[in-house]
Amino acid sequence: MSISIGIIGLGRVGRSMLRTNFIQSKGGRFKICVLCDVMPISQLAYLIAYDSTYGPAPFSVDYEGDFLIIAGKKIRYLQVDRRQGLENNKSLITLRNLELDILINATGTAAIEDLRNLIELQVTKKILCSWNILGCDLSMVYGVNHKQYDPQKHHVISASTCTGNAMTPLAYILDKHIGIDFARIITIHPTLSDQHLLDGFHKNAHLGRTQAASIIPTNTNVGASTALALPNLAGKLDSISYRVPTEIVSVMDISANLSRDTSLEECTELLKQYEKDEMAGILLCDSGAWGHEKVSIDFVGAEYSLIVLMNHLRVSNKRQIGISLMHDNERGYCCRALDVIGTIGEKL
Repeated sequence: MSISIGIIGLGRVGRSMLRTNFIQSKGGRFKICVLCDVMPISQLAYLIAYDSTYGPAPFSVDYEGDFLIIAGKKIRYLQVDRRQGLENNKSLITLRNLELDILINATGTAAIEDLRNLIELQVTKKILCSWNILGCDLSMVYGVNHKQYDPQKHHVISASTCTGNAMTPLAYILDKHIGIDFARIITIHPTLSDQHLLDGFHKNAHLGRTQAASIIPTNTNVGASTALALPNLAGKLDSISYRVPTEIVSVMDISANLSRDTSLEECTELLKQYEKDEMAGILLCDSGAWGHEKVSIDFVGAEYSLIVLMNHLRVSNKRQIGISLMHDNERGYCCRALDVIGTIGEKL
């Protein structure tokens, strides 16, 4: 698809989007024209080429002057402090010369006013955020509500979150066909980059504790993320997260009270039908291997939004369901974010 894309913020998610773009298609699924971050270009090239989680990049990486060269494609690099607002980053205005269609903001810290200003100043036509930014025009979960996208109304768009992309398709299936009265969501999430190797200051003190020494309970917005895409579930979802000292792949354990009687057979058939049809490539029903359980590392690099562990699907008293699922919280999420870009691009 011939659309022009820029990325601001090249932390774990920004770099994963860039890598995934070139993994999915030789030469890149989409045309990436510019990258923006605070680090020197040599360090960015290094982090793209060599990743401690996913290994060496399966494509060539180099740089020359102010250009990264990825899979033979030259991409302009603009070194800016991605944590600052538009008023301190006037150099971003120069991006209007690139005539960007979509600017991906993967900083996690931008103000909605700054993003709308970039559109008004014709730096880009649309902005896609890698988190649920307050005040966005649409929180889009591909496979659930992406058909609601209206190019006349939606300009600053969220691609939801990694956990939101895992939970929302499941909630959509259950609520559409059976109904959800209430659900409790527990996520077991790998360490994130803002946590510490040793005890230290953090705005959330518990996340400042040594990440490798403890299981750390913390808040998660997976319930809110799901309700943004499925408003009828607002107030029906509760959630908590436990950060664990692993590197990648998140787990969810969901217990839900359903609106009508059901059976294990019906729920199994529902999930497998969506796996084959409407959510092919998004949902995977996994039953282990040769009678044995798979473990989280077996799903590193999986491009699905959610992988339901079918051996642990339970229905009790006809109206209580228990579901366990896993998902690669980087690669799976970035695959769906690129699908969202494709949805936006089709209507540009």
